Amino acid sequence: MRKKDGRAYHGGAKRRGVEGGSDPISRLPDCIIFSRELKRRRADRGGAPGCSTSEGPDLISDLPDCILGVIVSLLGTDEGARTAILSRRWRNIWRSAPLNLDDRLQHFYTDSQRAQVISEILDAHPGPASRAAFRSLHTPSSVSRYDDWLPLPVFDGLQELILHLPLTVEHPEMPASALRFASLRVLDIDNCTFPVSDCAPSFPCLTYLSLRQVGITEKLLQGMISNSPGIDAMKLDTNFGHRRLCLSMPSLRYLAVLVRCFDKREEVELEDLVVEDASSLERLLLHQVNYGPSVRITGATKLEMLGYLGTGFPIIQLGDSIFKGMVPVSLVEQFSTVTILALEMPEPKLKVVINYLRCFPCLEKLSIKFNVNIWTSLETDLHWDPFAPNKCLDHSLKTIVLQSYDGLNKHVEFAKFFVKRAKVLRLMKFCCSRACTTRWIQNQHMRLNMERRASRHAQFAFVSESDLPLKFWLDEAFSRDDPFIETL
Repeated sequence: MRKKDGRAYHGGAKRRGVEGGSDPISRLPDCIIFSRELKRRRADRGGAPGCSTSEGPDLISDLPDCILGVIVSLLGTDEGARTAILSRRWRNIWRSAPLNLDDRLQHFYTDSQRAQVISEILDAHPGPASRAAFRSLHTPSSVSRYDDWLPLPVFDGLQELILHLPLTVEHPEMPASALRFASLRVLDIDNCTFPVSDCAPSFPCLTYLSLRQVGITEKLLQGMISNSPGIDAMKLDTNFGHRRLCLSMPSLRYLAVLVRCFDKREEVELEDLVVEDASSLERLLLHQVNYGPSVRITGATKLEMLGYLGTGFPIIQLGDSIFKGMVPVSLVEQFSTVTILALEMPEPKLKVVINYLRCFPCLEKLSIKFNVNIWTSLETDLHWDPFAPNKCLDHSLKTIVLQSYDGLNKHVEFAKFFVKRAKVLRLMKFCCSRACTTRWIQNQHMRLNMERRASRHAQFAFVSESDLPLKFWLDEAFSRDDPFIETL
């Protein structure tokens, strides 16, 4: 899932380009390249020979309408519409191409101006619309506009719907017309309450589902997911109205469960999530601030990425193995398919981590976050022998990232164990909450006794967290090779 022109690939809902032949974008004259991304792509290819803004052959006339339509549909809504003024050749291309409607128009528009422009676009374009993204209308009065737009025939074959209702209204009811699109492949809903209904919506083509701050009953949510058997990526983020979910999702590859509240709310919240027959699951991504639900997964024989396991999740159960408050309490089986693991700990506890390494013997990347905001202590009676052979440390673990490392004695002793024991380590990265001066880094090298490291090929990097990009790690977690390392 890589971002393209402000859009992201969600799960299996890929937006495919032109197949076969040369890339038509590289042949476009400069004067018609409106999108910054398309300009960059054209520049990377060296541009079209002999073309400039003022002279050269009109190569664009050689391209068929279907290719021009693909190009226009990749542009932003306002940029795509402006192509109609380029020449007679382009006059009807925008109207015949699938409409990509995104309300992120010029920033100086007020809500009323933005709504008027959207209505004018829908009047001018006969359709069909392939994508609609509504997330920039902020006033309470704008909610009613969706009831006017979504029932229009132009949206009958809609494939992607992003509907983020205004945060100035607390969970307004979602327009019932937003659930009428059986052709949807992407559904992204934020800040609303599902309308009361005895019949769950059905999306047979759906591959990506994201619900954030959404109120929906257990019966309706389970019914909607059951009626959408093709979902391969799903994000459940701080929703309410249901206490327990039991799902069978054999096609699911990516699952993210988030709770961003500090304290429990008055509304009914998710306490127990059960996913049965997760035979395709590759990524289980978890995030909580202070608390989260219990998560139980069965049949996850293809699981590759897991985290953050933290104290806020009462129980994480994978098959017959149970982690309670992030402490491994029942390690019945080993997960040799998992290569990336992330842990969130209130304090360094080496024996907890060692038991995780026993459970995931083929681990290649380990990320550990010391979260000072977690007040739960890790009290454990786990047996451990720091000198016992460990398959993960001896043969597979190549990358370790320690977040919120401050160089405290307990941090140094924790890190020193991996310096001395990880035999195939290639990179150990320390993300520090303090400034990393040269003198301080040299002192850390000495305290960690890096000259006696187990791996002669290991490199050690110290970076200040203030120098890292401010990006929530789950924003693109389905697309990044390792979201725990690439973002903080």
